[in-house]
Amino acid sequence: MNARNENSGSRSGGRPRSERSKAAIHAAVRKLLLKDGYANLTIEAVAQEAGVSKATIYRWWKTKGELVLEASEQEIAIGSVPDTGGSRADMDAAIGQLIDTFTRPLASIVIFAAITTGGSDPKMAQIFRDRFVYPWRVSAFEALERAQRRNEIYHEDLHFLLDVIVGTVFQRTLVMKEPMIDGLKESLLGVIFGRDR
Repeated sequence: MNARNENSGSRSGGRPRSERSKAAIHAAVRKLLLKDGYANLTIEAVAQEAGVSKATIYRWWKTKGELVLEASEQEIAIGSVPDTGGSRADMDAAIGQLIDTFTRPLASIVIFAAITTGGSDPKMAQIFRDRFVYPWRVSAFEALERAQRRNEIYHEDLHFLLDVIVGTVFQRTLVMKEPMIDGLKESLLGVIFGRDR
């Protein structure tokens, strides 16, 4: 599909053509991210790959960061921590969500970009925090509070515990050249609940 055809078709079937164009743009973003990385991704390349004009892309997304986050949303959706009725099961799920998400190739590219480009693209950093980080963190904190009320953990600073969890997973999955995740979940559960649990 070229830009002229896309625009001419929008009069007769606007919404379906728009949805097809957006899907093509999202697919192009994901393909190019995996091929070239975030730093080398350009709107020009996305437009060419998707068969649309740059104007079409900028009509729907203000920045590259916003486009990348939307296109990659399914890959980086960390999720909310469930209330299973068991504290260890809750935190097992919480840590598992992080490890599973951070080790996905596309997600790792986008997450690292959202964290490291905060100064040059504060909007991307804000969207990443609001849409992905904070919902997980709030629900994980609530899971730790439940464990604390059950007297299953004795750490007073639950935010510190969350920092240890996230920081360790981040280091082992996104910073290391090769992810080091064998036994990681069990080690973190040991930090939270003690080795004898």
